[in-house]
Amino acid sequence: YCLLTTSLFESKYKGSDGIERNSPFNTGYVLNILGGKEFKVGKARKNVFSIDTKFTTAGGRYYTPVDLDASMDAGYEIRDDANAFSQQYDPYLRLDVKFGFKINSKTKKRFHQFYIDLQNVTNHTNIFALEYNRVTNSVNQKDQIGFSPDFGYKYQF
Repeated sequence: YCLLTTSLFESKYKGSDGIERNSPFNTGYVLNILGGKEFKVGKARKNVFSIDTKFTTAGGRYYTPVDLDASMDAGYEIRDDANAFSQQYDPYLRLDVKFGFKINSKTKKRFHQFYIDLQNVTNHTNIFALEYNRVTNSVNQKDQIGFSPDFGYKYQF
C-alpha cells in the first residue's frame, strides 16, 4: 500500500487590538507519506513478514517569544505579548519504520504477531517549546522525543 497526503494552508487571527497575527497552527503545510508491503513466508506460505514506513513533515509552529528581561525581574516566565506568535520553530520532520512477523495457525483462527516499530529513526530533534528557566535565567529548548524503539506482541484467538 501507499498513501500520500498533503495540506497547504494559512491560519491567522485578529486580536482585540485589531492586529492580524499568525496563529500557533500556521505551519503552512503538512505532508505525510505512508507505505508498506506484506510478504507471505514459510513452507505453506501462511505466515506474513511486513514492513511499513511513515514520513511526516510540517512547517514549524509559531510561538510567542519569552521576554527574558521581564522574566528575570519577575522570577517566572513572561511572554512578549506585543509580539504574539511572531517567531517560528524549525520545521517538524519524522521518519518511522516498522517490521512485523505474523505466525498464522493451520486453522487460521489464531495467530501470533511480533513487531518492532522504530520511531524517528533519523533521531531528528523536533522542538517542543522554548521556556524560561528561572534557575539559570535563560531560555531553554525542550525537544520532543528522539529515536524510540517500540516492541510488541499480540496473540489473537
